[in-house]
Amino acid sequence: MFQAFRRDDRGTAAIEFGLVLPLLVVILVGIIDYGNVYFTRLAMTNAAREGARVGVTKNEADAQGAAVAATNAYLAQAGIDADVASTAPSQSNPTVTVTVTMDPYEPLIGLVPTPSRLTVSTSMRWELASP
Repeated sequence: MFQAFRRDDRGTAAIEFGLVLPLLVVILVGIIDYGNVYFTRLAMTNAAREGARVGVTKNEADAQGAAVAATNAYLAQAGIDADVASTAPSQSNPTVTVTVTMDPYEPLIGLVPTPSRLTVSTSMRWELASP
């Protein structure tokens, strides 16, 4: 008697999976793309910090070139192609600032919106500055 009202549930799980799958794929791709943004930005920050650290230990004439060279070496090791700029220290401005810019930033997959430009900057006090 009650079998006439019973529904056939075969295939329901497949339909539900088909409806949820696009959302899960977008979330997975977003995790991958934003993880790559985080990795790239972290590597750029470490490279800028390394370059500034090398630059603050050099004299005025060599500080800027040494900072840029150390930053580029770190970025090359990480496999990142970015532009590097540095300021030279002086007695009036006793800091070394290294700026790393990646413009444009190319996402791995590009299905979710990511920043089009990544920029990091690090400043350190020049160790050879007179107090």
